[in-house]
Amino acid sequence: MVDLKRSAMLLQSLAEGKTLAEAAEQADLDLSQAKAALADLAERLENQAKKWQAELDRQFVAVESAKKEADDPDALIFAFDGGSRGNPGPAAGAAVAVDADGKVLLERFHYFPKATNNFAEYQGLIAAIEMAVELGVKHLGLQGDSELVVKQMRGEYKVKNKSLLRLYIEANNLLKPFAGWEIRYVPREENVLADQVVNRVLDEKAPKKKKNKKQP
Repeated sequence: MVDLKRSAMLLQSLAEGKTLAEAAEQADLDLSQAKAALADLAERLENQAKKWQAELDRQFVAVESAKKEADDPDALIFAFDGGSRGNPGPAAGAAVAVDADGKVLLERFHYFPKATNNFAEYQGLIAAIEMAVELGVKHLGLQGDSELVVKQMRGEYKVKNKSLLRLYIEANNLLKPFAGWEIRYVPREENVLADQVVNRVLDEKAPKKKKNKKQP
């Protein structure tokens, strides 16, 4: 099995302009091992690229289907949510596009191995705005159960955290093309659809560890 740490050193040396022989020596590999490492990395990248392309294709089909189902994209509500198990810990931000009948037409999420609740909430907001752009929405209606995010986006709270400030700026830049937008706070029990996506993602990608029962 290829040592990924040595492979990373090999790539770094090559990026610095070293020859393969020099890079191999710096990574403590012989020439044949270096070639094998590069072949392994190329295969990994190719497989990952296929996964990314498959996900992009799936998202495209989902968006096109949602467009056909939405009689009026501007009438959709884009609900967002986020959560972290550990705060910080495994985290996900998610969003759903909901029609007037309460039907979810489209969903989107972003997963992070380690992030805070507030970071995840902003990622849910960004996912909601991204979906609205793809669906051709002109007047955007957003809702979430994070009072912090909602009031920061409204300008009622200042954004003091640097990592959240970056996301706040990103969200505002994404909102610029819309003819109009509004964001409202709702209690958690009214944001169930987005919350369900967050929990589903976390259950799939970071399932809770079962506690070992103590022996009597």
